Amino acid sequence: MSKVKKAFLIVLSYILAFIVSVCVSGFIMNQGKVSGVIQNTGASLPVLYVRTGGCLMNEMHGYREAVDAGYYRDTLTPVGDSQTINLCLNEYDYAIVSGSYELYNDRYDTLIESGECTGMEKVNAMLQMQVVFTGKLYSNREYCLRLMMTDEDGQVFNYYTRVRYGSDLKAAEKLKFVLDFNEATFDKDSASQLEPYLETSSSAGKSNFSDVTLYSSSDAVTWGSMAPYRTSEVAVRLKEINTETAAFTLTYTIESSQGDINTFYNVEEYYRIRWTSTKIYLLDFERRMQEDISLTDLSVEDGAFRIGIGDMSDISVENYGTEEQSYTYVVVNNQLWLFDSTNRILTKVYAESDERHNCSREDELGIRVIHADPATGDLHFIVYGYMHDGNYEGREGVMICRFSHEDVMLEELAFIPFDKGFQQLESGLEQLAYMNDSGQIYLLLEGKVYCIDASLGRVETAWTGLKSSNCSASKTGILVLTDGGSDYGGEKLRMIDLNTGKEKKIEGGKWLITPLGFAGDDLIYGLIDPQLVAEDSSGVVQAPISEVHIVDTDLNEIKSYQKAGSYVMRLTISEGNIALKLGKTVKNGGYTDYEDAGEDYIIRNSEADSSTVYLETRKDSIRGVQNWLKLDTSNSFVPITQTARYLDPGYDITKEYESSDSAELCYYVYTKGRLDGTFSTIREAIDYGRTYAGTVMTSHKQVLWQKAGRAYIWDLNIDAIGQADGTNSLNQVILEAITDFEGWEMPSAIDAGQPLFPAMTDSLPAETIDLTGVELDDVLHFIYRDRLVAARISDNMYALIIAYDNNYIQLADPEEGDTYWLTVSAAEGLFEENGNVFYSYID
Repeated sequence: MSKVKKAFLIVLSYILAFIVSVCVSGFIMNQGKVSGVIQNTGASLPVLYVRTGGCLMNEMHGYREAVDAGYYRDTLTPVGDSQTINLCLNEYDYAIVSGSYELYNDRYDTLIESGECTGMEKVNAMLQMQVVFTGKLYSNREYCLRLMMTDEDGQVFNYYTRVRYGSDLKAAEKLKFVLDFNEATFDKDSASQLEPYLETSSSAGKSNFSDVTLYSSSDAVTWGSMAPYRTSEVAVRLKEINTETAAFTLTYTIESSQGDINTFYNVEEYYRIRWTSTKIYLLDFERRMQEDISLTDLSVEDGAFRIGIGDMSDISVENYGTEEQSYTYVVVNNQLWLFDSTNRILTKVYAESDERHNCSREDELGIRVIHADPATGDLHFIVYGYMHDGNYEGREGVMICRFSHEDVMLEELAFIPFDKGFQQLESGLEQLAYMNDSGQIYLLLEGKVYCIDASLGRVETAWTGLKSSNCSASKTGILVLTDGGSDYGGEKLRMIDLNTGKEKKIEGGKWLITPLGFAGDDLIYGLIDPQLVAEDSSGVVQAPISEVHIVDTDLNEIKSYQKAGSYVMRLTISEGNIALKLGKTVKNGGYTDYEDAGEDYIIRNSEADSSTVYLETRKDSIRGVQNWLKLDTSNSFVPITQTARYLDPGYDITKEYESSDSAELCYYVYTKGRLDGTFSTIREAIDYGRTYAGTVMTSHKQVLWQKAGRAYIWDLNIDAIGQADGTNSLNQVILEAITDFEGWEMPSAIDAGQPLFPAMTDSLPAETIDLTGVELDDVLHFIYRDRLVAARISDNMYALIIAYDNNYIQLADPEEGDTYWLTVSAAEGLFEENGNVFYSYID
């Protein structure tokens, strides 16, 4: 080898060694300082639609994994006499080669039929196909439909909708009215055409475009002076339908200009209509809109930052930091923003979006900050619900995220999948979602508290057997749960500080003790006399509260409440006071009942909020009432704006937990196309559903009741009933009639001395429902759903309601051993005289 060549190789080796050393040292020095990329909003999964009357509706987003469809009420698909559903699929990045379906009962636990989608063909860039049911569908039932689309690589995407059969539902005609009405709202010349459908009230706000209703003026319905235009397709979802009525939601985005500034809004409209052969009635209308905050054209004016049009109650704001450095985070419209007030920097931390699909998204997604570091400004937060984009697109669950203020970096730490619907997910997280300073994250899911160490990838079960009646948590990480006792109260309360791990106890002594909630950091608990925990005359176990106590974190008593001769039956905590629903004992034979004794209040001496950061409203002539975030300044300035960059973990961060097959029984009420309330008793749920035209569904997945969900005439075709006498007890006759009707096996042993409701609960292979206090008109919904109802007609006798029409109610009476008809008014009088006691079941 020549000297020149040798020298060249030596120099080259030194150069290579230098480059390698620089790269290695650079890697070591820069570990954890990856630059990241802008957050991905490129949704890619196929979107499925139902085609009705030439229009697309019931937009369905795909799930990569199967979920329990019994918990999902996003859409309802009508099926006519042909028993056919027409489907259209936008494939996006996938090539779908086949489709299939599975039809289940409303609880999604019994498969009724399955098959392949037929007639698959490409038409105008959309893949069209059909589902044709072969079995008989019943008009008074809802079904769960699972649709499976398979691509060329064998991947299966799951889509879910509920199905309702009817021979004369007129879905296409009802949909046309809704779409025509919506189109007319964008044309000022059509304002007079809309007026006959409105019920304009002088009390309706004229300039609040965040909540336009049936009672608004035609000018407000046609957008006032905003003059917007749509920037997306209109996503139509059918929520409820029967022969006369239907309920739809429309979601879309709009753009409006004011001067040189263009603003964008997410809009959701709700329509409930009644169809007759001569006229269409608009029974309800509501438009909600939320401004989509943009990084461009942002400024602080007179010490406030404009959040824009939207419902203030949907906005979460928190100020934190140190004397030297102050921060404020804002959660609004499925976005998380952070304002560094010291350096005047506004950061868009996270935005849930579905930009590529150019279609709507439902609001079944939440963002909640679980830890804000005052020293660094860093945030830990959870995103929960359906993931529309990113690595976990098409999955539902809880994403745990961290935002580094210094690096302006968003990092996903863990994803916990969930398969039982947004309501079940949210109900637990609303009670407890908290992270302490040590990085331990506590989440309540399906009656269990999980302790999560995201950095180590560890999920551990901390406490089990929890439900709303035996646990509560404060926003500052104080968990209270009962220990010992029964379902109605414990022997003592355990107060656990999730920040320190320290535990304190409150002994119940001779009482049962139960947590009632927190007012700030103050615990509210109740004391129950265990001798009063007993069934009333209707067979329902009552646990009246004798005393209410309020204590601070050191267990010092702040206030207490008791009233001689009265018991607390229900308690509601608000910011200023605590409302108590009272009851008094009434002897009813060998039972103790409780009659309404009015309400009382505990007034809290809460300190006034001294924060200089708060929400306020202002309005202008174009956009009307808007929300502004008042900052700790009076200046006007243009903040520095930036978007957090996303650090991809590069591996699967899924953390499994122990899913449960059981759920605490409660009642969800859906109104205006969305979940509106959760109640512990069926009476409260039905009362609320009747007032707001809702649908009641149990947490066990059954559709229980609907405002407009029954026919005017219904007959269960029961011709005879046995007679209660010395040989056959009342319980035996009633249970025999129910089991014969349902085709169930009659239990061999029946306790004749039991009250009827416990006897039904012990003997029937179904969940029993106490409808005591529910109005007769609402009880008839159970007859329409082919369930017998036992009604008390005297102190010791019950009859079964077996049919009704517009004027009469038919009873099967065990005392007479016969069936007979009563006028509706006579039946109402009979039932009211005997306490309006009704029992039924969910099959």
